[in-house]
Amino acid sequence: MESLGYNEEAIAAMELGFCGGIGPVLGRILIEHFGSARAVFGAAPAALLQIPGVSQKAHYNIIHSAKSNFNEAREYVKQHIALGISVVSISQENYPYRLKELADAPLCLYYKGEIEWDAPRILGVIGTRKPTPHGSHEAKKLVEEIRAFDPIIVSGMAYGVDAIAHRTALETGQKTWAVLAHGLEKIYPPTHKTFAQQMLASRGGLISEFPVGTKMHPDYFPKRNRIVAGLCDAILVTESGIKGGSMITASIAHGYNRDVFAVPGRPSDLASIGCNFLIQKNMAQITTNATDIGEAMNWENKNPSSNGNNNHQLNLFQQLNPIEKQVMEWLMEGINHPNKMLEKQQWTAGKISMALLDLELKGLISATGGNNYRPN
Repeated sequence: MESLGYNEEAIAAMELGFCGGIGPVLGRILIEHFGSARAVFGAAPAALLQIPGVSQKAHYNIIHSAKSNFNEAREYVKQHIALGISVVSISQENYPYRLKELADAPLCLYYKGEIEWDAPRILGVIGTRKPTPHGSHEAKKLVEEIRAFDPIIVSGMAYGVDAIAHRTALETGQKTWAVLAHGLEKIYPPTHKTFAQQMLASRGGLISEFPVGTKMHPDYFPKRNRIVAGLCDAILVTESGIKGGSMITASIAHGYNRDVFAVPGRPSDLASIGCNFLIQKNMAQITTNATDIGEAMNWENKNPSSNGNNNHQLNLFQQLNPIEKQVMEWLMEGINHPNKMLEKQQWTAGKISMALLDLELKGLISATGGNNYRPN
């Protein structure tokens, strides 16, 4: 039993989570005040009422529901052990430190697979469930490129970008974890069951704060999203509308002081409105390649001889239209302001401005202030 993490302290943390009126924040306060989850149940009734936030309901449940919660926890433990599901509780040393620093961290995490909670680099990759061909391409490309920095890829196993991130990680030999919004006895969507098994076989893992038998509920997805945000050093949003789970996760990550990266799109691209919004509001850094992420995170490139980014830029340059190619040539010559380009009398101001915007979105140039630009 203890080989899967189910010692008396973990079971007590499970019991505490089953008490009505006690969520992750209050549960954490109680554990830290009394020293352990076990000590909470041994506390004097008067001492419990002195803790800010302990309602009459929570007080009653801790005192009077302890036995039923104990039995419930023990029953879950039996089911989890039969399914090979491990647990780590917030008062244990091996609880992930990235989550532990957050006030609303789950009291318990259930998981399957080889989870290295304190891995040196963890990247969350998220996006819309219905990506465009461009969005699918960017998600796959970026996960392929980020392999040079050797992060663990985390996502939510949903349709669309989540599935692309997990599958691409598997195809390129990277570890990947999925955080689920239900119990680990099942996989949703069912069509992802096969690659969930591949993740486990490839030293990846499945994670949830919900015990077996927990069915999906709309309220559980934001809870799942906060775990994705909290587990990772950084979050990459590859394509997203203005609403949805990706924007919730990005917002949570920003609130957790995590680095957020977003792939830009044209202003007219409805599927990229969310990414553009995050960039516009300085909630995310603009990124078009994995090197942007690696350098911003100060991650060591495990394959510095790789010229994948250079090849990517070369391919982009070959695909430029005549106006964009001319603007690039001017920038390389030191002509770095639109007015100076306009003096060449080859293109209108509107076309030059549009070319500069497109080149910046493609990651080939950067604005340097004063409406000046430089090639990357």
